[in-house]
Formats: sequence, structure tokens, C-alpha cells
Amino acid sequence: MHDDSDVKIFKANRGDNDNSELYAVAEELKFHVLNGNSAKAKQLGKELASLSPESENLINELTETLEADWIMPEIRNQLRLLMVFSAEYTLLSELCPMLATSASEAFYNEMRNSAPDFYNGISNGAAMSFYYMAVKQYDTAKAVGESFAMLCNAKTDERILDLGSKVFLLTCKHIVKIIDGYTFEK
Repeated sequence: MHDDSDVKIFKANRGDNDNSELYAVAEELKFHVLNGNSAKAKQLGKELASLSPESENLINELTETLEADWIMPEIRNQLRLLMVFSAEYTLLSELCPMLATSASEAFYNEMRNSAPDFYNGISNGAAMSFYYMAVKQYDTAKAVGESFAMLCNAKTDERILDLGSKVFLLTCKHIVKIIDGYTFEK
């Protein structure tokens, strides 16, 4: 029989690692608070909460389409939901996680205060899940458009699918411009 009583197994001290990670998060938070990034992220979130299919700067390219008689109120509601998803997606893509979280929190808080019925519909619905599954696809815009058409109960309507894809791309592009205007410190 082999005696291994003198063999020692190295175990990392988990407490030290946890503290260093916590310290890094605290330092990042301090950095963003002191240079104004946190305040900018919150203001950005509040600004984005007002996005809707009627947002002038955003939908100029789609004015003719949005005035078409086939754009029913239910589709407008789904468009706004798609814009909310696009805003959240862009925040997560363009900002560091800490600032994206601050902006998203302010975004949803502002929406809850200014449009409680719409907010409750978002928080109780599954539509966001369909959009998050869509962004994992190779052709993200097409997959988002397909999800949009499905949520509008119009899976086979190419006009609705194209509208969803276009609104997703335009909203993301518009939000990137808004984010760039905030000049976050890095």
C-alpha cells in the first residue's frame, strides 16, 4: 500500500480572489461615477425611453411605410416593443456592462413612469425572449424581422418581416449616434 499522508493538495484561497474581483468592480464603479459616465448613462436611458414609431429623427426613412393603411395599431405597438429591444440590445453592445446596466435601469424606470401600461406589457410578455433568440442567428436583422412578423401574427407577410428588419437596423444605428453624443470616458 502506498502512503500519501504527506502529500499536500494546493487549494486556492477563494477569499483573496473574491476580494480582488470585488475591488476591481468597486474601482470601475468609482471611475464611472467620478468622471460622470454613470450620470450620462442614466440620462441616456431616460432619453431612450421616449423612442416610439413616431420618433421624428428615427423613422424619417420609413415615413411612407408607416403611413400605409396596413400598419394597424397592433403593429405600431409591436414596433415600439421592437424599438425597446433594439435599444437594450444596442446599449449592451456599445457600452461596458456597468454603464449598459445603469442606462437600461434608467430606461425601464422612465418607461414605467411615463408609459405604465406599455411597460407592464413588456415585463409580462415573452416577446423580448424571441428577439434575444433571434440575435443569436447569423443574419440578425432577418431573424429579428421574422420574430417581429411572428409577434404580429403575420409570419408569411414579407412587408411585416422587412419592416421589422428595417426598424431594428435603423433603431440600432440611431441609438449608436445618440450614445456617441454622450462621449463616455474610457
